[in-house]
Amino acid sequence: MLQIIRSTAGSWVVKILFVVLIISFAVWGIGDITRGVQTGVAKVGDTNITPQELDREFKAEINRLRQVMGPDFDEAKARQLGLVDRALEQLIQRTLLLKAAEDAGIRIADQTVVDMVSKVPAFKNGLGQFDPALMRALLAQNGYTEHGFAEQVRADLAQGDIAGAITAGTTVPRALAEQLFRYREEARRFDLVTIPNTAMPDAPAPEEAVLAQFHQDKAVRYTAPEYRDLTIGLIEASALAKEIQVSDEQRQEYYDAHQADYVTAERRTLTQIVFPDKAAADKALAAIQGGKTLEQVAKDAKQEAVKLDDVLKADLPAELAEPVFTAEQGKPVGPVESAFGFHVALVSTIKAGGTRTLAEVKDEVTAKVRQEKSIDKLYEASTKLEDALANGTPVADAVKEFGGRTIKLDGVDNQGKDKKGVAKTDGLPTADAILTNAFSLPEGQNGSVAEAGSDAFYVVHVDAVTPSAVKPLAEVKGQVLADWQAEQKAATAKKKAEEVAEKLRAGATPKDAAAGITGALVQRSEPMRRAGGPNLSLPASLFEPMFAAKPDTVAVGASSSGQVVAKLVEIIPADPSLVQAATAINMLSSNMAEAMASDLMLQYLAGLRARYGVTINRSVIDTMYRPQE
Repeated sequence: MLQIIRSTAGSWVVKILFVVLIISFAVWGIGDITRGVQTGVAKVGDTNITPQELDREFKAEINRLRQVMGPDFDEAKARQLGLVDRALEQLIQRTLLLKAAEDAGIRIADQTVVDMVSKVPAFKNGLGQFDPALMRALLAQNGYTEHGFAEQVRADLAQGDIAGAITAGTTVPRALAEQLFRYREEARRFDLVTIPNTAMPDAPAPEEAVLAQFHQDKAVRYTAPEYRDLTIGLIEASALAKEIQVSDEQRQEYYDAHQADYVTAERRTLTQIVFPDKAAADKALAAIQGGKTLEQVAKDAKQEAVKLDDVLKADLPAELAEPVFTAEQGKPVGPVESAFGFHVALVSTIKAGGTRTLAEVKDEVTAKVRQEKSIDKLYEASTKLEDALANGTPVADAVKEFGGRTIKLDGVDNQGKDKKGVAKTDGLPTADAILTNAFSLPEGQNGSVAEAGSDAFYVVHVDAVTPSAVKPLAEVKGQVLADWQAEQKAATAKKKAEEVAEKLRAGATPKDAAAGITGALVQRSEPMRRAGGPNLSLPASLFEPMFAAKPDTVAVGASSSGQVVAKLVEIIPADPSLVQAATAINMLSSNMAEAMASDLMLQYLAGLRARYGVTINRSVIDTMYRPQE
């Protein structure tokens, strides 16, 4: 929820703090670690960071990343990515800045907090107005009280003030930005001779001993991964639901408890004019009652007629809601006074609300009841499954007893593929987690019963393990021969490229130097800029050397598919005096200033850590986020 505030602030100081957060992992780690008996997860000076604060920050990080990674991004994946430590470091840095702000005497006025909260888009209703009821509902959903949220906003503003004070005035001399512009935007042209490996002739067939030696030298290429035979037991809520009978009483009970879900609220479409004073509104109302259209009245009064389509009663300001939703269709309403002025409105359409009866939604309610009861039954079955496995019942038998199914995967690697590279885990929920579990177990052992998403449990048994091994030459001889030939062709292309380079250095033209080489491509490049990076014409192996070279320098480098010979023929300096260069120089200057400000913040935070001291209670964190077994 506080991310809303932070994104609303939107200053470059916030961006700097985020960059500093990332850098700080490399510089400080996650802080001094203690395994004491304190109940907080960390301590900054004399200020404790509570488990609740860390968990709220951690879940906020998950929700933010879920928008990018997809709905399957869960806590387990977040822990693997280090989001617990990231969330903790965010809290530590905010606490350090808050303590520094307090010591500096920075105080945020109540009205400043109110103004900031009222600007949060999520707290505004359909008319763009701040809605206290909506705010309270959202705060409750996110675990905040009004007072707690206001104090956190106050703290955020104080942190922003202290961070802004540290980085204010960070500038970069224009001469420095221009020099960087010259470096980045300098362009160069090259004569290029490209020799594809595939254009080279096949080498004579090698003797068996040569292939055997190549196979041995490149053994990693021909090593098969470890394969396992697995039995996976799966109990799914969807399967259990099919066996659940739903009585009329259960349907009625669910319907009564969720009746609001089956109520369709009345909606109305209206057009309104808002006047600055009551006299003008009265005049407009009289004109409408006299036969003029609301739009004509708005035009005469030089006011805007605003149409609101299909609004709910709750969408309107409290003063306007009741008159509009009790008015007859086609009859004007008003004048109604609100904080925005005096409203005159006309309701054009009414969509009546209503309640769908239980008979109308019987199938939907039945499915919902089954779903709820299947989850209860699922957890009950998972507990019984654990007991059965502990008593030695085989996975297949135990799962069948409790309404599940068995999946056999024979000869799969840790990616779920068989020896032919065919994926065998299609349709298996949380396949990655199941395979990770399966490949951590000894042969002949069951894993623990674990969740497979939100509506299933699984257990895996390792039936057999085939260790990783080098495939025999006889099995992969065709691939070995092809690889050997590819290396011979690459060596031939390299030799040809060196010959071309020598001719170019001796003064030959690119066309003459490449004459007689099958498949050789001769071209003069378009101007290439250093900022553009390597490309298909000038590969990475040549890019940096050729942008550091002097004119007429010749060099040879490998591309992904062959060899490239490059000769530097022209250097085109960048001109910072050009009008079109101004935008790029200004952007460079801004980026460099932000980088310098980030460095300042990094140093400042390091000083704050030394001043106040930071300790981490790793044992509490480990207990909070211990992986499920």
